[in-house]
Amino acid sequence: MDIDRDLDEAVVAGIADVRYRNGLILAWLRVGLRTLTLVTWLLSLHLGSPREQTLHYLTVLVNAIHLAIGGVVLIALRRRRFVHTALVLAAAVDILVVAFAGWITEPGDIASAAFLMGVMQLMLLFSGLTLPRGEAATLGAIGTAWQLYLGLRLGLRADWVAATVLVLGASAVAITWASTRIMELAARRALGDYTGQLLRTHRDALASANQEIATQRDQVLTAQAEAETLSKMVVHDMRNPLAALQQFVSLARDRLADGDQAPKASELSAAREDLELALEEGGRLAAMIGDLLLISRLESTVLQPSRRPTPVWSLLEGVARGIRRRAADHQATVTIAALPGLTPSLDSELARRLLENLAANALRFVDRGGRIELAAEVSEGAVVLAVRNTGPTIPPELRPQLFQKHSRGSERTAYNLGLGLYLCRLVAEAHGGTMGVREAPGFGTSFEARLPLEV
Repeated sequence: MDIDRDLDEAVVAGIADVRYRNGLILAWLRVGLRTLTLVTWLLSLHLGSPREQTLHYLTVLVNAIHLAIGGVVLIALRRRRFVHTALVLAAAVDILVVAFAGWITEPGDIASAAFLMGVMQLMLLFSGLTLPRGEAATLGAIGTAWQLYLGLRLGLRADWVAATVLVLGASAVAITWASTRIMELAARRALGDYTGQLLRTHRDALASANQEIATQRDQVLTAQAEAETLSKMVVHDMRNPLAALQQFVSLARDRLADGDQAPKASELSAAREDLELALEEGGRLAAMIGDLLLISRLESTVLQPSRRPTPVWSLLEGVARGIRRRAADHQATVTIAALPGLTPSLDSELARRLLENLAANALRFVDRGGRIELAAEVSEGAVVLAVRNTGPTIPPELRPQLFQKHSRGSERTAYNLGLGLYLCRLVAEAHGGTMGVREAPGFGTSFEARLPLEV
């Protein structure tokens, strides 16, 4: 499968990268240690017999060559040029330098020979950390052969040499296998951790994307449901004033119909009243359409309140004048409670629409012979615009839902007139305020907009 092939290639690349990094560390170590060794030998050139001094000069030369080769290897690795060749050259030269040290060792110096054998094992370990298994095994065979030569050169018994070579050869094989295996396991472990992290990241991203898609789907479904609800609401709320408008116009037409005789004064008066009622119903339709447009602008933040000093008494009086005729049909009275000099900074048009919608809602629920009050007061750094009526009290559990865009069936039918209360909430929030409902002394319900004096 392509995935298996890609995984194998990734493992091979990971192993190569680990070998490169090990080789770079050893290159720095080689240059540092070889520099110290070269300085030590240079300080001891004048010591010893002529033969020893000759060996010292030869040792200094070998160390200088080893240091130069180590420097070339370090430069190549840092520049990532000829990486494999540099690693093979470094491992081979390390083994040759140890072999040279064994060659110049005195035949009877068993301690030095044992030390050099240990160093050879260390070089074989380093080669296994930087080279593939085949090349490391080749250097291991060379190192084992050198150890056989060193044992024979020391004059050891043949069986001792054979046992030593067997042990050292087994050690070389074990070191070569273990070091290369460690590289593979390390690379596979690192790749597995990376792959696992990658899968977890993609899983989380996929889950987040699915959640976002589900959220967007829910939003679309909600928007569709709201659009359907809004359509039904608009049709339902506009049907009554439209039917009434048509009825009043039809009555006026019938009263003023051409006939053999001119209309009587009573018929003219009745027709005039029918036309006034038709105008009133037309105004209600226009207000509903205006509310829809205003809600759209407030929801999209296109409309920002234009604040200016607003005489609240005049504002309340204008709204009260507009509802007194309909209130009289309910035998209800309309009163105003506000300080004449109260002039907060408001968007007068938005505040008027808010009060008109609250007043229309109050007209619907005021009891016959009851009272509607339009009030304004300053409280805790805010101007409170309130419309109160003596109608039924709204249950506390239903109050938070009254100002939603689409209250559920029974709540809207019983307490909410179309989108009016939702518009009131948007107007209050546009001023940086809040909209609420509570009970007030002497009234069943008090709808209140709390608008901060400073924003």
